[in-house]
Formats: sequence, structure tokens, C-alpha cells
Amino acid sequence: MLLGGWALAAALAVVFSAQAWGAEPPAPLSQAPTAFPTPTPNANGNVIYVVQEGDTAWRIAAVAGISLEELYALNGLKSTDFLTPGMQLTLAQISPTQPPAAAETSAPPTLTPTPVGGTADICVLLFVDQNGNASLDEGEPALAGGQISVADSAGTVVGDQATTDDPQGHCFVGLEMGDYNVSAAVPSGYNPTTSMNTPVRIAPGDVSYVEFGAQPSAALGGDSSGDSQRSLLLGILGISFLVAAGALGYIASRYNRRNPMSLR
Repeated sequence: MLLGGWALAAALAVVFSAQAWGAEPPAPLSQAPTAFPTPTPNANGNVIYVVQEGDTAWRIAAVAGISLEELYALNGLKSTDFLTPGMQLTLAQISPTQPPAAAETSAPPTLTPTPVGGTADICVLLFVDQNGNASLDEGEPALAGGQISVADSAGTVVGDQATTDDPQGHCFVGLEMGDYNVSAAVPSGYNPTTSMNTPVRIAPGDVSYVEFGAQPSAALGGDSSGDSQRSLLLGILGISFLVAAGALGYIASRYNRRNPMSLR
């Protein structure tokens, strides 16, 4: 009993003597641990810390700002488990932020022209060019008895030749797109006032109108009825002059016979 009292007294003496000589007491447990750089989340959104030499679960949790229970739960640990240097611990789980997808700079698609389908028509009219101006004017009628045809760029006649008997003209329908030559022939007794061959280019859905003009042959040389009348008058006048001349000659011969002295 006396020995125990002396031991307690000796311990107290050591403590008081340490304080007297200015020795620092041990740091309280509440002192903040040295911080370590906060890891950044990985691609999965997990914040991973690699255990270093001297690390404890309490220190890692304190620096990460989480409780020991959270640290254990995030890593499936128990309070009795030991930490070893190099061990990876999850400190937090954050939803990963996907960076905006870079715009693909692929080459623009090659545009292939879509073939245009469909057919076209060429309508032809042969008309009486009454005033001879080579243009279809109001009131000028269609000329019947002519012939019209359409040939492709190779010279092949498309369809059959048609007549111009229809007063509305004739249409060649269902032609493929391309270049064509349209021709016309006037009936007997007429002369063309326009070209009788015309090139035409058509596209699907087009309706091209071609007009040819012609005049009666007599009209191109003048008014035949007037000429006939003038010729008749001139003929009558010529005959009259001849008759008058003959009458004067007869009268003169009779006069000379009755008066022979007048010739001297």
C-alpha cells in the first residue's frame, strides 16, 4: 500500500516537473489532420483516393469531409479492416458529366440527280398568212391540205406524217425529252411565207407550239383578177385602134380616087 502511494506521487512529480520546464503536452485528438489533394472524379463519376503510408481511415474520412461510416459503406469495409498503402478507396460517387459530342465533320453526301420522267407534246398549225408578215394574226385561218412531220435528232420520223386538215392544228403527243425537227409542206397553189423547218427542244411536261404560214401563189404575184381586167381593156382598146386605123385608111383611099389632083 505504501509502495503504490509512492508510485502515484512519483508520477505526479514527473508531470508537474514537465510543465515547470515548458514541455508541450500531447496534441488533442480534435486537431485537424494534414489535408491531401482532392482527387477528381474518374470516367464513372467515382472519386478515388490511393492510400499512402501512415494513412488511417479516420484521417482519410476527415480530410474527405465524410464520416467513417460513409467511408466504410462506399468501400465495403468494416471497422476492423486494415488499410494498406496503394489501396484505392472511393470517397464519393458523382454522376459523370458527358462532354458534348464533337460534331462529325464528314464529307457532304454526293447528290445524284434524279432522272426526270414524263413526256411532252409538239402541236403544229399551218395557217393562211393573208398579210404575208410570216406571223399568225387574229382571224387568219388554218390551211388544209398540207403535210407536217416531226423527226428526232437522229433524223427518224416520230409517228406518221399528218395532214393540216384540223383547224385547231395537229399535236404529236407522248414524245420523250430531247431535240426534234418539225417540218411542213404546203398544198398545191400556195407558197410558204415562213421557214418550213423548225428545231424544237422539249422537256417533260412541255407543250410546244409551232406555226407555219403560206399564201396563195397568185397573191404573191399580185391581184390576178385586176390583171385580167386590165388585159381585157387593153385588148379592147387595141382592137378599137386597129378598127379606127382601118377606117381612116379606107376613107383616105376613097378621097384620093375622087380628087386625083390632091396628090400633086
